[in-house]
Amino acid sequence: MPRVVSLFLPMWPTDRFRRKSGDAAPPSETPLVLVGRDGRRRVVLATDAAAHSAGLRIGMPASKAQALVPGLIVHDAEPEADVEALERLALWALRRYAPIVAADPPDGIVIDTTGADHLHGGEAAMLGEMVQRLAAARITARAAVADSWGAAHALARFGGRTTIVVPSFETAQAIPPLPI
Repeated sequence: MPRVVSLFLPMWPTDRFRRKSGDAAPPSETPLVLVGRDGRRRVVLATDAAAHSAGLRIGMPASKAQALVPGLIVHDAEPEADVEALERLALWALRRYAPIVAADPPDGIVIDTTGADHLHGGEAAMLGEMVQRLAAARITARAAVADSWGAAHALARFGGRTTIVVPSFETAQAIPPLPI
């Protein structure tokens, strides 16, 4: 039975922006959004956790976001650079976890871990270590492992936990509680 990990990076653009900015990065408690164009409108393309907690959402007009949150930090989004960095992160995962890894733009990595989890202490330990390593690098992550990419992808994004391990042959029971 195949085993597939979906590594979801919900704040990837803003996490990457902060890492790239180094010491000049705004503090994590300061709301940050990245904006770009949707036709003629300037819209929010990415939010960090603080901006999300303040009620800002992807797709809202940038001017509305600035009006709602005093002191909001606004920078231009760099979607191409985000994808390039995601590809580099996938190479890191390839060297570290399993021989089959691919970027899953715009905010994830998919890893075929069939037969590789025992090298990392089992699936739960492997997922925990992935998320902890990324957190140490100031990258927000959630991970799920299941029998298929689709199930792992859905669970990582909507399963409600940082790590989720679906035992083999139990995918059909894990999916129904997720939102449509």
